[in-house]
Amino acid sequence: MVRVYFDLETYRPNKEGAFTEERVISAGLLIDETPNCEDSLKTNIEPILLFEWDGLNECDIVSRVHNRIKETLANHRFTVVIGFNILRFDIPLMICRCSHHSVETHEVLSKMWNNCFTIDYFQQLLVANKNYFKGLSCSKVIEISRQLGLKPPSYTASGGSVKDSYDQGKYNEIEEHLKEDLRIVRWLDLYGAKRLIEMSVKQGKPMFQE
Repeated sequence: MVRVYFDLETYRPNKEGAFTEERVISAGLLIDETPNCEDSLKTNIEPILLFEWDGLNECDIVSRVHNRIKETLANHRFTVVIGFNILRFDIPLMICRCSHHSVETHEVLSKMWNNCFTIDYFQQLLVANKNYFKGLSCSKVIEISRQLGLKPPSYTASGGSVKDSYDQGKYNEIEEHLKEDLRIVRWLDLYGAKRLIEMSVKQGKPMFQE
């Protein structure tokens, strides 16, 4: 089995243009073949990072992500794609932008992503929030994890700051944010999420609401 931790960063000129008016400017994949256990967090894995400011356009970025996922599916019997809010955002956006750039036909794209097993920790952690969407953000999850002594990875910025960083040419901030997202999702997958869910059951209240 291989676990593929996955994240996209996009540029959206207007807040109201979510999904329909945004461009993929960076992508990260962390391909993890270590055992599916907590001890695997001790093994550092270098992510695959793709950035527009390295001379890539959107078509280049989504094509390379597509090809790497396709290659991983071909080389492993069991592939799990893991992220935070990927079912509502990253995966459908990948399918749309790959189709737009004619990377593959829509039928081939849909079939490929359907062949991946998927874990979305935005959805998984709803159970720790009494099935409320309110308050369930990556930054809030890390804040609560710190308060509970779970020692999560550092998290210095939210996705909402990407537009400002991009407009100001602070590409290093977007790069660090992308790396942090991948580290956090891996930590949630191998350690944090199960602890948060256990604690929510004991406390009997939503974990991430004020």
